[in-house]
Amino acid sequence: MKDKLFRFAFRLLQNIQEAEDAVQDVMAGVWAKRAEWPQWHSIEAYCMTATRNNCLDRLRRRKVATVQEGWAGTVSSADQDPYEKITNKEMIQRIRRCMDALPQQQQQVLRLREMEGFSYNEIAEVLDMSLPQVKINLFRGRNAIKQTITKQEERWKKQP
Repeated sequence: MKDKLFRFAFRLLQNIQEAEDAVQDVMAGVWAKRAEWPQWHSIEAYCMTATRNNCLDRLRRRKVATVQEGWAGTVSSADQDPYEKITNKEMIQRIRRCMDALPQQQQQVLRLREMEGFSYNEIAEVLDMSLPQVKINLFRGRNAIKQTITKQEERWKKQP
């Protein structure tokens, strides 16, 4: 679970040392509250929520307006030709820019679902929102990215 918390913290903070510090703070806090564990529905969800809150506090202290996207690598393989590799890299950059333009809630829901593989219920617990809100934010975020990319491609096709 510590690795999962670190990946989550790193995606939010974009700083290895600060992510490690955030996770260490959360783990120490959870250990201090170990007497309350039986009351918690899910220790993992509690830890994810605590990590998120810790990271957001750190970002506020740094006076960062939005959480930066930390896309997990590029899609490439040995079988791809250089053109395909460049195209994939460009597409990931375009998606990253689109995600940066989304409202913060949509960014967080998309990140947890698409990059971390969380279920809808886990996302609802971690972000403290209802299941319908999770689905709506996911739909709207995906739709906004799709529309933006489609519009960009249409403009490029019209250029001489």
